[in-house]
Amino acid sequence: MSQYVRDARITMIYEGANGIQALDLVGRKLPANGGRALMAYFKEIGDFCEENRADEALSFYTKHLKKGLNDLQTASMWLMQNAMAKPDNAGAASTDYMHLFGLVAFGYMWAKMVKAAQAKLNAGDGDKAYYETKLVTARFYMERIMPETQLRLARIQTGADTLMTLPEDAF
Repeated sequence: MSQYVRDARITMIYEGANGIQALDLVGRKLPANGGRALMAYFKEIGDFCEENRADEALSFYTKHLKKGLNDLQTASMWLMQNAMAKPDNAGAASTDYMHLFGLVAFGYMWAKMVKAAQAKLNAGDGDKAYYETKLVTARFYMERIMPETQLRLARIQTGADTLMTLPEDAF
């Protein structure tokens, strides 16, 4: 029984840590140095998509990655435009933004793994079943997980009004 209590207790710490990390991402990391790191990351992913979109083996993956990147860029611009004027918007959006960023980052890693796996398969090098499994898993991610970027973007763009409607004494 005591183990269940400890496990339940650590969950609160994890949730708090995620919230703090999300607020730090939106409040400090994104605007640091005029957003140059963010823009460089967007460029890196965009360049990867552009360089590989004509490759039949990669086009499916880069198409989905590009959609996710577009959602992330839209969310970033929304935050830049709305968080300064109303700081509650930054707080309300931060966790969804962190998850959106993570979805795109993982999508980028999957696309890079697909490129590497396809090169190994084309060369007839290594464990064929292993590389084919990578391709199937990446496809699953792009079809079933990556579309969550649209959900996260929609939640970000709703702003803080609904969250801030209740008065403090309601808690």
